[in-house]
Parts: sequence; C-alpha cells; structure tokens
Amino acid sequence: MLKQRLILTTLILVSLLGSGSLFASSESEKKKQLALLRERMQLVEKNIALTQQSKTKEEKALKQLDKRLAESSKRLRLLNEKLDETDKKIKQLRAQQARLKEQTKVQKQLLAEQLKSAYLMGKQQRVKMLLNQQHPDRMSRVIQYYDYFNQARLDNVTALDAGIKQLLDVEVALDDQLSELATFIDAKKMENEQLMAAKSQRKKVLAQLGKEMKSAADELAELKENEKRLTTLLASIRQVIIDTPVLAQQNKPFKSLKGRLPWPIKGSIRKRFGSARQSGRYDGVVIAASEGTAIKAISHGRVVYADWLRGYGLLIIVDHGSNYMSLYAFNEGLYKEVGDWVEAGEMIATVGVSGGQQKAGLYFSIRKNGKPVNPIQWCRAV
Repeated sequence: MLKQRLILTTLILVSLLGSGSLFASSESEKKKQLALLRERMQLVEKNIALTQQSKTKEEKALKQLDKRLAESSKRLRLLNEKLDETDKKIKQLRAQQARLKEQTKVQKQLLAEQLKSAYLMGKQQRVKMLLNQQHPDRMSRVIQYYDYFNQARLDNVTALDAGIKQLLDVEVALDDQLSELATFIDAKKMENEQLMAAKSQRKKVLAQLGKEMKSAADELAELKENEKRLTTLLASIRQVIIDTPVLAQQNKPFKSLKGRLPWPIKGSIRKRFGSARQSGRYDGVVIAASEGTAIKAISHGRVVYADWLRGYGLLIIVDHGSNYMSLYAFNEGLYKEVGDWVEAGEMIATVGVSGGQQKAGLYFSIRKNGKPVNPIQWCRAV
C-alpha cells in the first residue's frame, strides 16, 4: 500500500511539472529547473523515509550517528585542507621573511660603507674644491660625483626604509597565520575527539543491534527489505528524471565507455558481483578500503540522491543519462548534493562503515534501467 502511494505521488509530480528540459539556455531557467529537481527529490526522500521508520531506538540511533559522523568527517577534512593551506602560507612568509632580512642586511652594509666613505672624504672637501681654481674641469666632475654619491645614499636610505616596512608587514602576516594555525589545530583536536566518541558510541549501538538480530531468518528478512527499499528508490528516481535529459555536455554516451571506466577507488574486491549472499546474489561489488579514502565519480553525470538509506548507510547516486546510474554506499561522508554535476575522477564521497557495516569498504553498483550490471565488465582492469 505504501509503495503504491509512493509511485502515485511521483507520477502526480511528473504530470504536474511536465517534461521541460533541464538544460534551458538562460541561467535563471537552469536555476529554476535545478530547484524543481531538488524539490521533487526531497518528496521522494520523504516518501522513502516513510518506508524505513526505525523499528528500534538502536536503529534510529545508528542513522543519527552515521549522519553525525558524516558531518564531523566533512568538517575534519575541511580543517585539514585549511591546515595545509595555512602551513603553505607560513612557509612562503618565512621564505619571504628570510629574503627580506638578507636584503635589509645588505642595504645596511652598503649604507654604512657610504657613510664611512663620506666621513673619510671630509665634510669640508667640497668647499676646498670650490676654492681651488687650478683645475676647474676636474672640479666640475668631482662636484657631479658628489651629487651622484649623495643621491645614491638617499636611494639606499629609501630602499632600506621600504625594506624594513615590508619586513614588518610580513612578520605581522606571519603572526596572524601562526595564530590561525593554532586555532585550526585546536579545532581539529576537538573534532577528532568528537569523532572518536561518536565512533565508540556507534560500536555499542551495533553490538546491541547484533544481539537483537535473533536468527538467520530475521537477518534474511532485513536484507530483503533493504534491497526492496533500494529498488523502490531507484524506480522513484527514474520517474522523477523521466523525459528530462541528464547530460548537458557529454561527448561520449555512457554506454560507449563500457570496459574503459575508472574504478571509484583503488582496493581489492571483497564481494564480487553475483556472488552468493543470504538474500540471493550481490548486485554490485564491495571494495575494501580504509575509512576516509576519497571516492570518485566514474563518469560525467548529475547527483540524483545523497542521503542515508537503511542497509546502505550514506548513499550517493549519480545519473549518467540513457537510464544508466552508478551507486556508492556505506560512505563516511557525502560531498555532493542532489542536482550537482560531477565529472569523471571528481571526489563525491569518502569510504566509511555507515549503514551498520563492520568493515570499511565501498558498495559500488552500476544500474541500467534500474537493473544491476556487472561493474567488472564496465570498469578498466587494474
């Protein structure tokens, strides 16, 4: 009954919104279409949420913890990026500081030598030259030399003053960057502590869920429910994007890339497509990788789902057009939103253990018309 209401709601949405192209020429029209796509997907997500109401407080806690860990993971990655940027700036400022100090030292030495020369020549030397009329041509040259000497000395004083000012500015900027670095380090430490606490709490929740799984029959029923939920989600997504081409600019259609697509991550395949499992056969592959590993899109497309789904944890789905989609699940963090365009090799998520997984890894699947195809036949041999 719930599934029928879901499909009916989606069909009504499609009929109301029509089949206008997402790729209107004007920027404002594109934004409007993007807003409509996101609005439609939000309704799908709400309907899907109705089918996955938590049966126990532990399941509810798992979903909340997975999402909390995702946000913490994203903040931690951003902090690491800021730390790297700040560290680079500090290195550049220190190099500039050392260069300016050396220039200032040279300018000071040069000015000292000029002052010493002026002293040795005597303060009255120019007056004596004026009184000496025996060699007027020589006197003219010497006076001109004095003018050049004085101008050079003034130039060196000006350069020294500018160098000292620039050095002070660099030292102030360096202090600011060091202060910012300390702030980021403190924030990272706090974020790490919160992340570790959430992970520890997650282990307890998983242990409790394990106790509640009373029999193999219960586990099988849960797996089948999860698979059914994913199938329903994919059907709903297909209804939402029907008659709305996904590829705005794509030289090669997705199907022509078969056998040449990159893998989303590097790692050994822990579960192969078609291998036996309690609920039947694996409809994708599970690739072993450490938590936090960057997951990259296998091809150009548009994100049509980025949320938590029972049994799959944090899930991101990319539509590649012509009824082809790629799925990435069990993620630690999601870095794209519904409506975002992605290119092949662009980071979209990070590897995790969401959805109740015990080992870190990526569930990866390719679907044609909602049905799974073997990723090994589509991705390049490593």
